[in-house]
Amino acid sequence: MSTEKITIGVVGVGMVGSQLARYFKEARGYRRGKDLFLYDKDPKKRMQDDVNKASIIFLCVPTPPTGTGGACDTSAIDAVMKTLTSEKTVVVKSTVPPGTTERLQKAYPHHVLFNPEFLTESRAWEDMLRPDRQVVGYTNNSKDHASMVLNLLPKAFFASPGTQGTYNFIRINATEAEMGKYAGNVFGALKVTYANILADLCEAVGQHIKKENISSPVEYEHVRMMLAHDHRIGDAWLNVEHNLYRGFGGACFPKDVSALRMQARTLLKKIPRGAMLRKRFEKAVKLLDAVWEYNETLLASQGLTVEDVSVHDREWISKKLSARGVLPRRISLRLGSASGRKTKTKII
Repeated sequence: MSTEKITIGVVGVGMVGSQLARYFKEARGYRRGKDLFLYDKDPKKRMQDDVNKASIIFLCVPTPPTGTGGACDTSAIDAVMKTLTSEKTVVVKSTVPPGTTERLQKAYPHHVLFNPEFLTESRAWEDMLRPDRQVVGYTNNSKDHASMVLNLLPKAFFASPGTQGTYNFIRINATEAEMGKYAGNVFGALKVTYANILADLCEAVGQHIKKENISSPVEYEHVRMMLAHDHRIGDAWLNVEHNLYRGFGGACFPKDVSALRMQARTLLKKIPRGAMLRKRFEKAVKLLDAVWEYNETLLASQGLTVEDVSVHDREWISKKLSARGVLPRRISLRLGSASGRKTKTKII
């Protein structure tokens, strides 16, 4: 089948869906209403096309944390799936817990794939056009559709299904792709947490040596520069003074850490008592809990909550800090970037 003739539907035209729709229009020559159909439940967006006219439908709907414990709410995906008529190729781009695509595959008569997004809000269009990886995870039922969908999307050096400059053919299934998406965001939160722990440690060491009448301050920024120039570590997520506050926030990190914590707890209950895996996993769950609790404490010390920082609105956060009489502390120079862009610094 020629990819140019494939009709495309996009459900959920937020940050991810809007960039995907723009890509199909500007880079692939699709026209809305002819071979591109957009739907968003927000009437202000005026995007209520009939996506059942499309043969491939991308789901970019929100998967927020639930009110009870912070597990991932995938009800919006199920709601869309129930409205689809005839046999479709459905590509989930929303972040979902590992195992979700397989569950959807069993529940609905469609070919279900998972294509994680790796966009940053500050450079979403650039990330869409030039991804560093492009993965289309599959189920047994949708395996034959994965390459077709991959060929519709922007090319990346790391792609699955595909080859990586060798004779090794890489096939990442849907559950592995879901796990990989969570792994990236949770790793980011872990790195932010570690950076803040280091900043606290630098402050504690500095206070200690000051009591010893030693005039040798310990500045986290200098430690950060040393870490940033280790190519195995890099500069991303080491700046502890991003977005006016310390700690991890935004639309993804808190939500995904919370969801992975809840799934880890659920899985722990299913592992037989006495099993070595359970002993290790208990410690893993405690680590995730400790990361979450440290972040809550760090935010609380600035008069903020996780809910406060789960938005990308610097002006709103600044007003909230000012209203509470809390000013951001100058802990590090703003040389880093939460989006992972590198900065060059000379160490003298």
